[in-house]
Amino acid sequence: MTRRFRPLLAAVVALFALGVAVAVPAAADDPTTTSVVDPTTTTVAPAPPVEPAPVVKPAPTWDELVAFFRSLLPPVPDGSGNGRRIVYSVTRQRVWLVGDGNNLEFSYAVSGRVLTPGPGVYSIYSKSRYASSGSARMQYMMRFAHGRSLAIGFHSIPTDRRGRPMQSEAQLGSYQSHGCVRQAVSDAELAWNWAPVGTAVVVLR
Repeated sequence: MTRRFRPLLAAVVALFALGVAVAVPAAADDPTTTSVVDPTTTTVAPAPPVEPAPVVKPAPTWDELVAFFRSLLPPVPDGSGNGRRIVYSVTRQRVWLVGDGNNLEFSYAVSGRVLTPGPGVYSIYSKSRYASSGSARMQYMMRFAHGRSLAIGFHSIPTDRRGRPMQSEAQLGSYQSHGCVRQAVSDAELAWNWAPVGTAVVVLR
C-alpha cells in the first residue's frame, strides 16, 4: 500500500468507527422499535382499601349520665304517695329519695329493725349533725318517728367510743338496728343535705 493511500485508509477507518459508535445507540433509541409487554406476566398491585372515617361519639352530658344511673336503681314502690319524700321499706331494708314530680333521685340499702316503725306517713321533725345513744355515736341524725323511749331516725352506722363501726356497710340491707335506720356515712350525709325539716317520710312494709 503506497504512502499516499495510508491517510485515506486511516480516515475511512476512523469514519467507520465513528459511524458504528453513533449507530449503535441510535439503533437502541430507534422510534420504530417497539417493546411488547406480555399481559399474562404483568402483575398490577391492587389499590389499598379505603378505611372508613372513624365515628366519634360525643361524650354523654351530665343529664344523660344521671338518667342512666337512675335507670339502674330499683323503682319506687307502689303506694308510696306523691311529691318530695323519703320512702322507707321495712321488709326490703331500702330507702328511696323521691324529688318533685315523683322523680327518683337516689336509693340505697339501710339497716333497721323488724316491724319498726309501723307503716304510715311521717315527717322529719328534728336534725342533729352529731348524736349519741348510750355508748354509740352517730352522725347526720334525722328524727321522724317516736319509739317507746327514744326517737327513731335516719343516721350513719353508729360507732363505739373507740370509733369502731357497730356493723359493716356490707351488712346494709339486713336487720341490724335497735330501732333507728342505719345508713352508710356517705348516704347519711346525702340524705341530710337533701331533706330539710318537714320532709315527708313514707314507711312501707
